[in-house]
Amino acid sequence: MRPIVKICGIMRKQDVHMCAKHGADVLGFVVEYPHPVPWNMSMKAAKELIEAVPKTVKTCVVTGGPREKMLRIAHELKPDYMQLHDNESLEDVAYLVSELGKRDIKIIKTLFPNTPDLKKTARDFAATGIYALLLDPRTPENATESGGVDYELFEMLKQAIDCPVILAGGITADNIAKITASASPVIIDVMTGVEKSSGVKDEAKVASLLKNLSC
Repeated sequence: MRPIVKICGIMRKQDVHMCAKHGADVLGFVVEYPHPVPWNMSMKAAKELIEAVPKTVKTCVVTGGPREKMLRIAHELKPDYMQLHDNESLEDVAYLVSELGKRDIKIIKTLFPNTPDLKKTARDFAATGIYALLLDPRTPENATESGGVDYELFEMLKQAIDCPVILAGGITADNIAKITASASPVIIDVMTGVEKSSGVKDEAKVASLLKNLSC
């Protein structure tokens, strides 16, 4: 069975429809992120895009910051998932898991390779009841650079926690078959690997990635 495919950094309505048409399972929208990244959007802009997502496709809001802000975003946008992509505390994540769970919104927590005591931190976050953990090889400071999959860390996290670990980092149509065969991820996260430029998805790349994944 192929992994769930999350395509992140959606910024255009035509890309919502195009990614859904080619079989993306989850579409990600960066909203009020507290660091300067090219994919950042206002809640108003994100709401227009999320309302255009077909019912067969899930939505994910990627954000960070004070938990009151994230609750406000979740209340307004009503995504299926909220990805906490900053330095959220264990207490805040546990609180959001509890509060947003009442609205059927699942929490994804991002960790980076430079996270201190990565294995213990991952276990602590997993224990809060998050839906999944995302291992992102790129930090907010180098978000536009080309990253790569860290197979060793990914495998370590898979063995350490019970919830899914989302695989990310430089995934493209050219390497997707090799990556999934090597790492056997349940979920993959793709962004720059299917773009023409930041926030502009390339239909040929999206179509090839989904096609190569299904082969």
